[in-house]
Amino acid sequence: MRNQLPWVLGLLVVIGFLPACSRTEPKADFVLTNGKVYTGVAAAPWARSVAVRDGKIVAVGSDGDLDSRVGPETRVLDAKGRLVIPGLVDAHTHFASGGRSLISLSFRGVDSVARVQEMVALKIKELPAGALVSGSEYDHTLFPGGEWPTKEDLDKVSPDHPVVIERVDGHSIWVNSLALKQSGISKDTANPFGGEILKDPRTGEPTGILTEAATGLVHIREAQSASTPEQDILRALEHAARLGLTGVHASTDLQEMEIYRKLRGENKLTLRVYAWLPIESLESSISKGIRQGQGDDRLRTGFQKAFIDGTLGSGTALMFAPFSDEPGKLGLPQMPEDDFNALIVKAHANGFQTGTHAIGDKAVHWVLNAIERAQRLHGDKGLRHRIEHAQVIDPRDLDRFKELGVIASMQPTHCTTDMRFCETRVGMERSRNAYTWRTLLDHGAKIAFGSDWPVEPLDPMRGLYSAVTRKNIEGRYPEGGWFPEQKLTMAEAIGLFTTGAAYASNEETIKGTLEPGKLADMIILSKDLFTIEPEEILTTEVLATILGGRIVYQR
Repeated sequence: MRNQLPWVLGLLVVIGFLPACSRTEPKADFVLTNGKVYTGVAAAPWARSVAVRDGKIVAVGSDGDLDSRVGPETRVLDAKGRLVIPGLVDAHTHFASGGRSLISLSFRGVDSVARVQEMVALKIKELPAGALVSGSEYDHTLFPGGEWPTKEDLDKVSPDHPVVIERVDGHSIWVNSLALKQSGISKDTANPFGGEILKDPRTGEPTGILTEAATGLVHIREAQSASTPEQDILRALEHAARLGLTGVHASTDLQEMEIYRKLRGENKLTLRVYAWLPIESLESSISKGIRQGQGDDRLRTGFQKAFIDGTLGSGTALMFAPFSDEPGKLGLPQMPEDDFNALIVKAHANGFQTGTHAIGDKAVHWVLNAIERAQRLHGDKGLRHRIEHAQVIDPRDLDRFKELGVIASMQPTHCTTDMRFCETRVGMERSRNAYTWRTLLDHGAKIAFGSDWPVEPLDPMRGLYSAVTRKNIEGRYPEGGWFPEQKLTMAEAIGLFTTGAAYASNEETIKGTLEPGKLADMIILSKDLFTIEPEEILTTEVLATILGGRIVYQR
């Protein structure tokens, strides 16, 4: 057995001798006692004990209140006075990709081309001749001057291995000359719709940066994959349990759905998955009889995912006005507006919730227009359509979220990462309209929080810190927070990772709070998030993750 910390010694016991109690009251399978339990229920936010039977909460109370629920087979966990909160749900992940990223070459936080070159050169020593060097999570805005790097930067250390490195936002790639050659990309290659091959204005040659749809032009055959999709998902599940996540809304395809079903059948699915599908497969979903919400409380079919623009970091978000630092650019729509409208209308007519990636203010406007059109043609249907990210919003569109019942699925760490360059990209006034959680709540909108892992780390403590401080995580700046009027309270931030995420998947009646009838998903934390200094949020650890009354992780 693994060594345990002192606080967990003897926590889980089977009660063998108990005083007589009512024989008519069902005994619990699991009881958590002696905790500072934050229930998330407005009328009764605090408790000390939780009793669970058949995976659901049957009672919540103070110390001693639940003694009658304890029987000879009941497992009892003493929380030792620690904070207990509802299990956290990440409402936007690329879960399998995140699992793969845990073993991939990562350039997250690397602040110079020289360091990238050093890491690539070291990786090449581990690879067979001519093998692909792949990596992710580089951010050119961290490099001196913030300029795009070039293929020549990679050629210096890798002339004989193709190199493909994905930007941190996943919306552009940086490649070397050999990767371009093997993919047949030259100065004569035209830009695909919704993408751009950046080219040297003097020579017309590709610089080595490809954005959005142009990334699909790069085709390098990798001799052997380092990991299978199932291994990626298993790795991600273990990582998520350690971080206190009891649910994710995850990017999937039909192949990955079968993997999740297999793991579900093997009792290896240690969190609840709301699995979204690409809207490009809408016709296939309809013909196969796939329907919104199919499944059970462990694995359920989610929304149809669409893309309408890019990102601020890659300069491809769809904006009403040009980028402040690139006056000739308005971003890149990922399809014509009429085609996008038709997709949303068709999904809506067939009873599917949609979730559309939209970051720029014009992109958000397009999505709201499409949803309004779909509702006008086919009725409201209560589908709770979503906008994924909703980073920059024209103030004239704020009320439309509530009016149309559209959920803003947002990622608080995007704010505290992008704040480094947001004002440079879109100016002060548009930055004031960016990541406006407080304003959206004040306008009656529904919000769900997530991470966008692996674009950002999966750790929800980073999200909570970002939401309550609006400070960059690495530098802990600016003092008082970036546009501090948008800061949330800790209770509000936890709520958007719990009840907000549950609402976004139409599951608020079964999860999100700790109260009788709800699923018994909860976590025990090393620190009290409600009383510690904000900086301590980032060092708060998960001591136990409990799913349906079963401990799936214990520190």
